Amino acid sequence: MVPSRRDFIKKALAGVLFILGLGFLIPGLRIFSPVGNRHKELVYFPLILEEEVPRSGVKKIELTYAVSGKERKVRVFIVSTPNGLSVFSATCTHLGCLVNYNKEKHEFVCPCHGGRYDLNGKNIAGPPPAPLTRFPIQTQNGMVAVGIKV
Repeated sequence: MVPSRRDFIKKALAGVLFILGLGFLIPGLRIFSPVGNRHKELVYFPLILEEEVPRSGVKKIELTYAVSGKERKVRVFIVSTPNGLSVFSATCTHLGCLVNYNKEKHEFVCPCHGGRYDLNGKNIAGPPPAPLTRFPIQTQNGMVAVGIKV
């Protein structure tokens, strides 16, 4: 018996929808698989000499480091206050734009959508959902080193 045109179209449509469903399911499974979410190790990379750290204020630095033979770059802010030294990512937590430091207002400002952060990295205005990423720091052999999970 020869299938009708209607049966053929139903089966073809079901096959196409099945293939499209797999296209969405497989990446979703990778997110939840333990292999894709391996525990990343915290590695410290040298950032700046201790004597070059500002006594007070903010300094923007581009950190270049290598992971698995690939060179990566991260822009960070070193913030020196009476409370101590902090290092924050220069990437806005809203959409990933690079933030700038406004000396007059003593805050970080995102030029994309007006997000603002204080000197502790806390979001104080605009759409950013979270504070700036704070990197752990330590001093090693006269250098300030920044911890990055790799």
